[in-house]
Amino acid sequence: MTDDITTRHDGEFERTADGGVIRFERHLPYDVRDVWHAITDPERLSDWWLPFDADIRIDLREGGKMVFDGTNDGEPITMVCTILRVEPPLLFEHTHPALGSMMRWELEAVDTGCILRVSHTLPDVQEAIDNCYLVGLQTSLDRLAPALAGRPRPWDWDAFAAHRAHYAELGLAAPVDAS
Repeated sequence: MTDDITTRHDGEFERTADGGVIRFERHLPYDVRDVWHAITDPERLSDWWLPFDADIRIDLREGGKMVFDGTNDGEPITMVCTILRVEPPLLFEHTHPALGSMMRWELEAVDTGCILRVSHTLPDVQEAIDNCYLVGLQTSLDRLAPALAGRPRPWDWDAFAAHRAHYAELGLAAPVDAS
């Protein structure tokens, strides 16, 4: 499925002295509390974030854990993130499964809903490129608005491929292997 949401490429990648930062900003026509719940409630998070089914558990406090237990290509996978900051409903920070990596979700209420700013700080730029972190986050965020509207969409591998081709042209994602 391809439409105006899945063809927009709005991710930014800034190289820093310590690695890099992936950034997205989305204007969503939803109340900030609705978006907060979509990024912190396990049932709502499972509607849009991961490309595989997972049992998600979140201990929503500083030092708490976000645990994702699932299967990917038939193989069991467990990802664990540590929650660093929780300031409901405006700020959520946690580690990312990639060593030394952190994600920050900032919400700002506006007259038309809210602005979501997501940043993924990472020490290893090549790892981010090789593992298509920018592409994956783009694809996930494209699923957020439909999930908020009560119409979750399945992971769209065609959209992922289109995003990957776009970001690969910019040197921000691993190119598709032609073999």
